[in-house]
Amino acid sequence: MKHRRGLIITLTLVIILGALGGWWHSRWRVLRQTRVPTTRTATLFLPGTQGAWLSLRSMVVSLNRPHMGHFTLTAKVGFNGAVTWDSHGPFDPRNPLIPVIFKDNTHPRRQADQLRTVLTVLHRTYGIDRVNFVGHSSGGTIAYDYLNQAEHAPVTVDRLVCIGADFPERTPLRYHYPHLHVLNMAGSIGRFGNDSEVPVDTATPMKALVQGRVASYRFQQVTGPIWDTQHSLLHENPEVDRQMIRFLYPPS
Repeated sequence: MKHRRGLIITLTLVIILGALGGWWHSRWRVLRQTRVPTTRTATLFLPGTQGAWLSLRSMVVSLNRPHMGHFTLTAKVGFNGAVTWDSHGPFDPRNPLIPVIFKDNTHPRRQADQLRTVLTVLHRTYGIDRVNFVGHSSGGTIAYDYLNQAEHAPVTVDRLVCIGADFPERTPLRYHYPHLHVLNMAGSIGRFGNDSEVPVDTATPMKALVQGRVASYRFQQVTGPIWDTQHSLLHENPEVDRQMIRFLYPPS
C-alpha cells in the first residue's frame, strides 16, 4: 500500500512538472520569437481586486527582454495615495514596464484617483508623456475610471488592454480620446462562457461604453482549458501574451 501511494505521488508530481514545463516552454517560445518597435511609451500594469505584485509578476518579468521591454521601476501607492518607487536598476526609457501596486486594492474609483498621481509623478520625474495600460480584472476598471474622471495627468494614454475585466454601473466615456486604442479580452473555460469569475457577457458591454469616443475598439475572446482561461490564470496564458504584445507594439 505504501509503495502504491508513493508511486501515485511520484506520478502526480511528474505530471504537474511536465505541465509546468510545457506551459513555460510555450510562453518562452511566444516571447522569444517576438520583436517589437522601441518607443518611450511606458506600459503600466494594474492588478485587480486584492491584487499585489504576484498578480502580474510573471507577465512583467516575461516581457522584460532586450528586444521587448525593460522592467526597472515599480510604483507603490500607499493608503493615503502617496507614491514611492522601487528601482530595479537605472531607469531604461525603452518600452518601460511599470507595475503599479496599490495598498488599498479594493476600491477602483479611489485607485483611479491615485493612478493620476502615479502618472503625474512619472511624467515629472522620468519624463514619460505617453503610456499604455494593461489591467487584469478590476485593473481594467481602474483604467476606465481614470479615463472617465474630470482631471487627468499630463500624459497621453495610447493603448488600453483589459483582461478579464467587467464594468458594473459604469457610464459611457465623457471625453473623446482620438488616439486611444482599446483591446478587451475575456476568458471562456471551454464552452461555459466565463472564466469562473467574470462571464463573457459582462465584459462585452465595454463596447457601448467607449464606442465613438476612442480611435478603435476590439474584443477578443480567449477560449481554452481551465489552466489557460481561469480568471487568475489568464495573465499566465501565452495566447494572451501574444495578442497583448501585438496590440501594444504595432509595427511602426
